[in-house]
Amino acid sequence: MFHVRKFPLYKQSDAMDCGPTCLKMVAAHYGRHFPLQHLRNLSKSTRQGVTIADLIAAGEQLGFKTLSAELPLTVLSDKAPLPCLLHWEKQHFVVLHHITATHAYVADPAVGRSIGYTKREFLRAWQKDENSTTGRALFLEPTSSFYEQESIPEQRTTLLTLLPYLKAHRKLLSPVLGSLLLASGFSLLAPILTQMVVDKGIHQQNIPLLLLICVGQLMLFSGRMAMDFIRARLLYKLGTRISIQMLRGFIQKLMRLPLPFFDNRHAGDNLQRIADNQRVEEFLTSIFVTFVMAVISTVVLGGVLLYYNLWIFLLFLAGAVIAIFWANSFQEKRKLLDQQKFRMLAVNQQVLLEIFGAMQEIKLTGSEAIKSEQWQSVQERSFDLKLESLRMDQFMQGTGLFINEIKNVMITSVAAILVIQGNITLGAMLAITYICGQLNTPVLQLADFIRSSQNTLFSLQRIAEVQQEPDEDQHHHTRITAEDIKGKDIRLEGLRFQYGHQHSPVVLDNIDLTLPAGKVTAIVGMSGSGKTTLLKLLLKFYAPTAGRIMIGGLPLTSVNAGDWRQHCGVVMQDGYVFMDTIAGNVYAGSTERDAERLYAACKMANIHDFFSSMPFGYDTMIGKDGYGLSEGQQQRLLIARLIYRNPQLILLDEATNSLDAHNERAIMNSLHQFFPGKTVVIVAHRLSTVKHADQIVVMDKGRIVEHGTHHSLINVKGAYYHLIKNQLELGQ
Repeated sequence: MFHVRKFPLYKQSDAMDCGPTCLKMVAAHYGRHFPLQHLRNLSKSTRQGVTIADLIAAGEQLGFKTLSAELPLTVLSDKAPLPCLLHWEKQHFVVLHHITATHAYVADPAVGRSIGYTKREFLRAWQKDENSTTGRALFLEPTSSFYEQESIPEQRTTLLTLLPYLKAHRKLLSPVLGSLLLASGFSLLAPILTQMVVDKGIHQQNIPLLLLICVGQLMLFSGRMAMDFIRARLLYKLGTRISIQMLRGFIQKLMRLPLPFFDNRHAGDNLQRIADNQRVEEFLTSIFVTFVMAVISTVVLGGVLLYYNLWIFLLFLAGAVIAIFWANSFQEKRKLLDQQKFRMLAVNQQVLLEIFGAMQEIKLTGSEAIKSEQWQSVQERSFDLKLESLRMDQFMQGTGLFINEIKNVMITSVAAILVIQGNITLGAMLAITYICGQLNTPVLQLADFIRSSQNTLFSLQRIAEVQQEPDEDQHHHTRITAEDIKGKDIRLEGLRFQYGHQHSPVVLDNIDLTLPAGKVTAIVGMSGSGKTTLLKLLLKFYAPTAGRIMIGGLPLTSVNAGDWRQHCGVVMQDGYVFMDTIAGNVYAGSTERDAERLYAACKMANIHDFFSSMPFGYDTMIGKDGYGLSEGQQQRLLIARLIYRNPQLILLDEATNSLDAHNERAIMNSLHQFFPGKTVVIVAHRLSTVKHADQIVVMDKGRIVEHGTHHSLINVKGAYYHLIKNQLELGQ
């Protein structure tokens, strides 16, 4: 059992994180500690999680010697080096770290603890299928390069990370704190007045004093109500400002992240993190203030209770400590449920986005029932999680209330006995009872604060996962101008690229190519040959796996990505029309707004007449919530956007494939007048689009197989000739 206790255990924070978390445990076992985010990036974790091949690649980068094998349990028990990773229940990864004659001990990242299985239970979960006695294991043996690496310190996320948001609004916090102190002062006077009513007013039959005390109580109530109103308004202002500040910072961070981040995550995940930001904002402006109020009230009223009687105070303190300790004991269970609810809500967002965005296709394919059932299935799973969470909260809160009620009954009994014994007056007993009644709410609020702070911490940890992602330009990069690019050839030297890890399929392989400055280069090839990927590397959306891209004598890797794209004009296959006016869409990203240039650009794109005929001309709203445009009209708008930017580098990816022959011919004629002096790369299939290029590059399966002019390649009658003949309807 020594090994079971000693093995480092970590819990995955996301349903897709089991593989990286297992790597984290094995690395920690051998004395090196790495943040989960670092291991996610190494294993190229995607929306579907990771594969054995991903974990092999990540393990090798960490310095492990890896071996993946399918083997029987007898070999695993007798000869296999431990710890090792296992493919578990056909959809999960765990770490096997200890085997005895009767049990196998597995560290499961889904629960964050080690579980002992009998050999039969173990085999049932590990075996490849029901008829097999073998399973898949990944063995990791540390090499010298593993021990040469330094551990990477983990950035811990605590509630203290919220302090900067509060410090930024100190001016609003001061009056809020002042109102809390005044409200606590009013609470302090209330039991004193209650005692005076009994001991002075009733006992001495002093009616004027009774009336005065009653007036005082009304004034206290009015003051407290006024403080509540003032505080509510201040908190609204504070909450709104903090919410905007937090969400703006989160969205700005998202915009600084590289494109692969969005490739590997569902949009629903990021939308749900917006909800996490709102939970944090609510904690800062509502729950935290309630907590401060509860602390002040507890200290003030607790002090008064201590003044009245030590034993009653100790009895109250014991009950409060037990209630708070009880509330804190559910942290791990709540964290697991909160993560599951986050994942389910993200899936729900994703399903709804798909339904709303693909309604036309749903109707065309008759998928209404399937999509409805898919949504219903998500709702049912969400309902089960919410019900489980409700049961846990009811059990926790119900038990807490019962503990609190036992404390109240005991305090009342002790106070009554003290009155009978003559140790305190009846008025003091009523004051004590009043104080305890007033203290019940702060104690319950402190218990609720623990629950809310735990939930907020879970949200902060999920937000921190995004905040800790490296920016697209995390290092200092060279700032460039249009003059730095003008007249410079772009050279691709030994370029190689894979989406994912080193064992993934090669998309681009050993590309050597020069894109001459001021010339037009056309790239053709079958679908899947790597043409669009090549453009994305030129746009610095992805970094090459090997090789480099040079702008004159300057490596593209050293150039600021934002600056570089400012000098690129791009029309991609999946170009986007924003929910904005026509003019706003053409201006997109441009700081200078010139109406004459706008009209000229749209005329070159052969769409000025159409835009002018719209209900509000160029001020007409288009996009998802405005007028819809056909695919051909969208492409012409995107071409107008490119022309308006007047860039040095132009990249066109099937930019005219949705246009009819007349529009394409008119636009290409305009573009050929626009191209001189600019470096142009065109990806296309149509002969009319590529035949006038200064050079044509033919790609197949990620390689360049031919390049030359249209006439030289036709004469060779090689790959280009057959591509043109079969796809572009070139004559025999």
